[in-house]
Amino acid sequence: MNQQRGFTLLEVLIAVVIVGTAFVALLGLHARGVKLVIRDQNLTRATLLARQKVSQVEFTVATQGLDGLGNSEGVDETYPEFRWQIEVNPTELEEVRMVIVRVTWDESTPGAEVVYYVREQASPV
Repeated sequence: MNQQRGFTLLEVLIAVVIVGTAFVALLGLHARGVKLVIRDQNLTRATLLARQKVSQVEFTVATQGLDGLGNSEGVDETYPEFRWQIEVNPTELEEVRMVIVRVTWDESTPGAEVVYYVREQASPV
């Protein structure tokens, strides 16, 4: 009796299909991970840019008062794909303004939005 040991062609094909499916799934997860890292980096940049714009608003109020504030928008010099927008709205209090800073980098992504209230400093007596 001659018994042969080894794998049949069917067993080898099944093993190749299983390994191939696992590799495709892992590559898909890797691609998704890379997209999430890029989105998180962009969100961090947008948040830092929004904070920079809030600091500029604070400086404007400190040097020019509330009258120096106005709506504006532009493109970041360091990262040209980032667009920012500053919207200044009145509030019920005369000495307080609501400032909304929006930073986007892609039309399909909401981006970062900071709502900030600023008030004019009382002049010393």
